[in-house]
Amino acid sequence: MTDSPDLKVTRRREGDAVVVAPEGEIDLATTELVAGELAAARAEAAAVVLDLRGVGFMDSSGLRMLVEAQREAERLGSSLTLVRGPAAVQRLLDLTGLTERLTIVDDPGELTGDGAG
Repeated sequence: MTDSPDLKVTRRREGDAVVVAPEGEIDLATTELVAGELAAARAEAAAVVLDLRGVGFMDSSGLRMLVEAQREAERLGSSLTLVRGPAAVQRLLDLTGLTERLTIVDDPGELTGDGAG
């Protein structure tokens, strides 16, 4: 688990995937924390899930981090899937067109095979 005043990030194994779950704000001050957890998750499994349900705010640096994480996953032949976040975060992804570029699901169980999320 990684913490900052505005963000807590947990990483856990679920089935064949590693789930990274940030809670709080993803912004310029916290994107490196999330990126670091995503990199650690990629070292553990080819399938990485970024669970955005606990993210209340994301700015452009968070969007850039998502694009870079997706590019890195493609480069390594692994997968990055997002779990749909709150309306404000989802709206940001929709407005920037990232929903078309990223794989987004409603529940991490859809990917990890445990059916619970």
